[in-house]
Amino acid sequence: MNILLVNASQRNQANSALLARYIQKHTLLDKDNITSSILDLSDYSALLGHYGFDDEDKSQVEIEKQQVLAKLYQCDAVVFITPEWGGMIPPALVNLLLLTANGSAGGLPLGHKPAMAIGVSTSAGGSNPVTLLKAYSAKNSHLVWLPLHAIIHNVEDFLQCPWTPNEQDRLSQLQSRVNIGIESLVIYAEQLKPVRESLVALSKTHPFGQ
Repeated sequence: MNILLVNASQRNQANSALLARYIQKHTLLDKDNITSSILDLSDYSALLGHYGFDDEDKSQVEIEKQQVLAKLYQCDAVVFITPEWGGMIPPALVNLLLLTANGSAGGLPLGHKPAMAIGVSTSAGGSNPVTLLKAYSAKNSHLVWLPLHAIIHNVEDFLQCPWTPNEQDRLSQLQSRVNIGIESLVIYAEQLKPVRESLVALSKTHPFGQ
């Protein structure tokens, strides 16, 4: 079982990148029969900063496209860790979701794979990315959103906390939400994996959700 964590920030060493590694360390690295990796969107500036434009030199764009698609096709489930920028999701994440459509990806790399949304804010925000992602991103990607999500307020404080999800204080209970979300994601992935190929075949009949 391969779980992919997506850091949706375009900034190098963003808090959401640190959070991706923090979550991976505490929820996935010690699980049997599970591998995990991080897709850091700041590493793919040629593709996700210019996807869709007619640049003269497309060689680097094509290289990065194949690298990103390989990660998407190989995973069995996705965790989107998404900062809130002015009430929106980062443009690199919008471009990533465009890339997952059937026509762009030559298939449906996230088709019928479970996904969990985690909103991130340095203050009291972070809810809008979850709402935006669940509202429209499944239409062309055909991914399956978990009913569970997490919103990390004051992320810098969260990153400094020891991992104590069984305690009753506010940050520990937020850790518990993340923990339960990841455990649920793994169960969804296990159950969907045997039927995914058949479901994707059906989705390709109407790949744009009409």
